[in-house]
Amino acid sequence: MKPAWIALLAAPCVALAQADAQVLQARGRDALRAMDCARCHGKHYDGWSGPSLLAAVRDGSRERFDRYVLDGSERGMPGYRSQPLVVRELDAIWAYLRAQAELR
Repeated sequence: MKPAWIALLAAPCVALAQADAQVLQARGRDALRAMDCARCHGKHYDGWSGPSLLAAVRDGSRERFDRYVLDGSERGMPGYRSQPLVVRELDAIWAYLRAQAELR
């Protein structure tokens, strides 16, 4: 059993990591909204005329997700490699979608 003082020292680190994750997810949410991804992928990104982004991050690899977002797909999704916001926030977009996928 660990001494109580170890838990007291670790608590601020855990809180900081959780806060960092929330900030990262908020940046991802904001980037998705700015790019209007809901227009094709649905209000909650669970699919509409485009496939579910939640399923894509839950069932697919990160490499595949990056490739589709940056380079587009043969099924009509444009690539966003030329969009600085998307390139800069790709990790945040992934983090936000992963968190949403875990909630559903």
